[in-house]
Amino acid sequence: MRGARLVLETGDQQEAALALYTRAGFRHIPNFGYYVGLEHSLCFELPLGG
Repeated sequence: MRGARLVLETGDQQEAALALYTRAGFRHIPNFGYYVGLEHSLCFELPLGG
């Protein structure tokens, strides 16, 4: 499936989650949907497939 990706959101104080997502290959992206404009929210994506 071309262009498929996982996206997630977490809080900026969730150090363990941030470390896990980074180690798993997620990259920080602009906040999306409900999370746009939320000060302590961070969004990430991980492309799937080729």
